[in-house]
Amino acid sequence: MSYRELRNFSEIMRALGYPRLISMENFRKPNFELVADILYWMTKLYDPETTISDRVEFENERVEFLTSIASLLATKARLKLNTKKLYASDGRAVQELLKLALLLYKATQSSMKGDKEEVVPTPIKIQDVKLARSLASDITQSGAKLYDLLANEVTDRFERIQTLRFLDQAGTAFEGSKEYQLIERNLKEIIEQSKQDTEDTRKECEELEADEKQMDSKIKKKTEELERTEKRLRSLENVRPQFVEEAEKLELELQLYYDVYITKVRNLDYLE
Repeated sequence: MSYRELRNFSEIMRALGYPRLISMENFRKPNFELVADILYWMTKLYDPETTISDRVEFENERVEFLTSIASLLATKARLKLNTKKLYASDGRAVQELLKLALLLYKATQSSMKGDKEEVVPTPIKIQDVKLARSLASDITQSGAKLYDLLANEVTDRFERIQTLRFLDQAGTAFEGSKEYQLIERNLKEIIEQSKQDTEDTRKECEELEADEKQMDSKIKKKTEELERTEKRLRSLENVRPQFVEEAEKLELELQLYYDVYITKVRNLDYLE
C-alpha cells in the first residue's frame, strides 16, 4: 500500500458519502471490522437489494462474507477481488477496496454528466442491428453456460469455502501445528511417489537399452548373412554350368535342321 493509494481511496470514499473518516492509521494494523464495514457499505451502494449477511464475529462468518461479496461482484460487475488480501485487512486490502470504490465513483460521475447533458438519439444503422443480433446470440449462449456452471454451485461452494479456510490457516500455521503436519506428510508422500516413478523409469530405460543391444546384435548377424548370400550369388553368376557349351552347339545344329525342314515342306507344298 502506498500513501497515494490511501489518499485516493479516502477522497473517493468521502465523495461517495461514506459516513466514517478514513486515515492512514486505520490500516497500519489488521482491522477487519473496518474493512468489512466499508465493503458491505459499497456493496449495498452498488446493489441495494443484496441479501448478504454482515455478521463477521467468527472466522467462518468472515470467510463466507468475503466469498459471497467476491462472487456477487464477479457475477454482476465483472470485478475480481483478492479475498486473501481483504482477509488480511491491512494495507493490502486498500488495493482491493480501491477497485470497487473507483467503479462506484466512475458510475456516479457518469450518471451526473448524463443528467446534465441532453441525450441526442443516434440514427440506427444496419451494421448496428446485425451487431446487436450477434451480441444477443452470444449473450444467450453465455447465459446457458453460466446456468450450467451455477448448477454445481451448491456442491462447489462448500468445497471452495473449506479450501479457502484451509489456505488461510496454512498461511499462518507454525511448525508442529496440524496444518503444518498435514502439508509435510503430503509433501513426503509426493516425494516418495516421485522417487518410485524415477526408479521405475530407470528400470524401463535399462530394459530398453538391453533390448536395443539385442536388436543390434540380431541386425548385425542378419547383415553378415546377407553379405555372404550376396557373395555366393555373385560367384554363381560368374561360373558357367556344366554342358552349357555342348547345349549351345546342339542348339545351332537344331536350328540348321529346322531350316532344312522348312525348305522341304515349302517345296513339297508347292509341287502339290
